[in-house]
Amino acid sequence: MAETLESVPPAAPEPGGSLPRAARLPVWRRATTGPASIGLAIGAASIGLALAYLLKEPCATNGWANNFQYRHLCYNDIQPLFYVRGIFKGQIPYKDVFVEYPVLIGSFMYVTGRLLALLVTLHLAGSYRDPQYFNLTALLLAPCSLIVTFLLRPRVSRGRLLLWAIGTPTILYSFLNWDLLAVVALVAGIVLAEKRRWLWAGVALGLGASAKLYPGFLLPCVVLGAWSLKDKRGAVRSVLGFGAAAVVANVPWMVAAWKGWMGIWKFQAGRYPDYGTTWYWLAHIINTYHYAAFWSTNIGGWGSFIGDAGGLAFGVLTLLILYSGWRRRDEDGEYPMLPIGLAIMATFLFVSKVNSPQYAIWVLPLLTLVDIPWWEVGLYLFGDVVLFVSGFYWFTDANFPGPSGWSSLFEYSVFFRAAILAVIALTAVGTGRRLLPASEPAVDPSRPSGRSGAGGEAGGAGAAPAQPGMGRHPVGAGAGRPEREPETEPEAEPELTSP
Repeated sequence: MAETLESVPPAAPEPGGSLPRAARLPVWRRATTGPASIGLAIGAASIGLALAYLLKEPCATNGWANNFQYRHLCYNDIQPLFYVRGIFKGQIPYKDVFVEYPVLIGSFMYVTGRLLALLVTLHLAGSYRDPQYFNLTALLLAPCSLIVTFLLRPRVSRGRLLLWAIGTPTILYSFLNWDLLAVVALVAGIVLAEKRRWLWAGVALGLGASAKLYPGFLLPCVVLGAWSLKDKRGAVRSVLGFGAAAVVANVPWMVAAWKGWMGIWKFQAGRYPDYGTTWYWLAHIINTYHYAAFWSTNIGGWGSFIGDAGGLAFGVLTLLILYSGWRRRDEDGEYPMLPIGLAIMATFLFVSKVNSPQYAIWVLPLLTLVDIPWWEVGLYLFGDVVLFVSGFYWFTDANFPGPSGWSSLFEYSVFFRAAILAVIALTAVGTGRRLLPASEPAVDPSRPSGRSGAGGEAGGAGAAPAQPGMGRHPVGAGAGRPEREPETEPEAEPELTSP
């Protein structure tokens, strides 16, 4: 299938001599629904990365005494883990020192440290300390965000591209942890799957899952996407690609440091629900009114129960979501890979007993690709920002981890974010569709100068052409409605950090 937008001849006037609906859209809507230019993409991505770095830079140029890192919202995992995970000593991850992250991130952490040591030896870096390590890490991670921007650019509208490039998750979390490594693999897997390059889509998702587990959540969607097109060989190839990438990334570490490699998964399985989850606050509320050791106990208590129950709930809900997508395949023309993938990811963030701030950057690319209404996106981002700020300021409170005004705001934000994630998941699984950018309205030479005649939404001649069997619609067709039903006018639309 063709992935690029094509120019289309001007549309004929609608009955009564009126212009097609897309040409009648407000200027601001037309300005945000078409594809972004390369210049806009580069400029927006550069601004987003600059803001992301400037937010964290105070922590690289000042000491962390008196909760400086929390009061200035510049905390990042990169600097403390330079020491805690033995990078400054050149210790090999998993073998010489415990590392809680999957192998591609652990390897990246180690290689970046060795590169900094080399630069210091060559007198190309000032010193071998955490500020220099942070700066080098940020420099190496920045291209990941740029690549994501360029992969998304021809596939989303200007407004949705800006959601990624300068959205609050990109600014707040790009350099908080190493999650951009997984994000770029996820988006590459999505692009390759849409191009029907099933083997390489599986490889990209397998590499992503070897950095952070969540890109693997999209593999069943890709398999069912190929299967719905009666490409059983493609479905098998995607699984083989995923398996091959996971084997190549993980087996060397499994052989060299089996105990350390297993430690990743034992650590995650054995954790008590953290502050960013509803499960922590539910236990806290119950324990306040009816004290029992069970609610504050990890192994053998609430922690173990939620770990098992949450995992079971996620598995069951994922199967139901996948089945719901399969039932939609005839309506949509194929399996709705991306809406179902978004629903699964939002469900995971809802039920997981581990939730770190940077997880918001996981769902951001999918929010640009699926027609989730802007009000849902806006509420999710609002709740996430409030959670980010209140969480770090709670850490500065002398009464931490006791109650305070910041802890109350943080608690309410946790439940608010969970509710919006549930709404996003329901929207994606129910009516979510792949969102394409609208073509720019062309000038109709039969009309007076200055009036457009090209349609910019589904059904209009100027719409970005939907691919056969894709069930997609361009921006402006109306959230949640297939392109064959364009009758309605479009509406405007701590541990706080953990792996």
